[in-house]
Amino acid sequence: MSAKTITMKAIAAALSGAVLAMTAGCVGASSDAPPMAEIGLNETLERFKTTTGFVDGVVTAEARRRDGSARTLTSARHLEAEWGLYAPPPPIPGFVSREFLLSENRHDGRTLLYALVEWNDGNPDEYMAFGWWMHLPVGASFRELEAAELGVFMDGPELDLSTPPEMPVSGEATYLGGIGGLYEYRYGSGWREELRGESQYVEFSAPIALTADFSDASIGGCIGCTGDVVAETLHLYPIVAWRGPPPDALPADYEIRLGRTPFGANGIFEDSGIAVSHPERTVTETEGVWGGQFSNVPDPVGNPRRVVGLVDIRFAEADGSSGSFLGGFSALTPATVRPPESETP
Repeated sequence: MSAKTITMKAIAAALSGAVLAMTAGCVGASSDAPPMAEIGLNETLERFKTTTGFVDGVVTAEARRRDGSARTLTSARHLEAEWGLYAPPPPIPGFVSREFLLSENRHDGRTLLYALVEWNDGNPDEYMAFGWWMHLPVGASFRELEAAELGVFMDGPELDLSTPPEMPVSGEATYLGGIGGLYEYRYGSGWREELRGESQYVEFSAPIALTADFSDASIGGCIGCTGDVVAETLHLYPIVAWRGPPPDALPADYEIRLGRTPFGANGIFEDSGIAVSHPERTVTETEGVWGGQFSNVPDPVGNPRRVVGLVDIRFAEADGSSGSFLGGFSALTPATVRPPESETP
């Protein structure tokens, strides 16, 4: 099965964490190129931890803001839309999925929350929720992304750290899946004059391939090496769909290599070993962090069936251009997505 087949494009919606503050300019808002951001370690896992629930088809998710306050939305009270038409089929046999858009207005602002939920049709308690939320202060429009506080999440029983995975002590496992989120590009001197100093952003998705070496407890891989990074508005449309044409500097052809990273006995990992490259642009600097965790559910051969996490990357190029990828990923072992022989036509 190809990486395209098992790509969880809806984690474009998932970006991947929990409390991410994001600012991004659009074309027409000129400013000097910002310095490279200092992205600290020891934050990554916190950024996709949240509280969700899924009972009798009702999804509940918590939006925890930077100031520590939390807003909990549920499809029983805050539903704006619910559908199952657009997400790709769940890659795990026997699973089904649904998408939810929730909103709430309060005296201190508005909250919008998107969730994709996948669950075992025979056991709905076995679910995974991927999503994002945005909170707008009083008086701000949904078009004012720069004023919003944005958060992202991945959650489900298989990510519960109170029951950590049983990590193998030898062998390797391949994980194939997808990543999605926000791509931003700020134009330098190599672009036409009206673009210089401006920035554009768009939703992106890409295949991700990871290899875990259980003998030395490490994981590494690549984004965009087994297929193109593409710009497409699938699950972030309330934020970016109305903002015009795709960027002149499309995310296609970028490759993001994720260096070998050790993971702990609980299956958690985090590192800053990242390298961004492009065949036609000279990347001079890369800073960022990537991290995640393994599922506590084994695949048919005994390896953790899933790896989830996030990447938060900024890069600079020789002509003064700069860009960023902020996204979440989910990847599964081939043994997880392959139906049992008895179910194969």
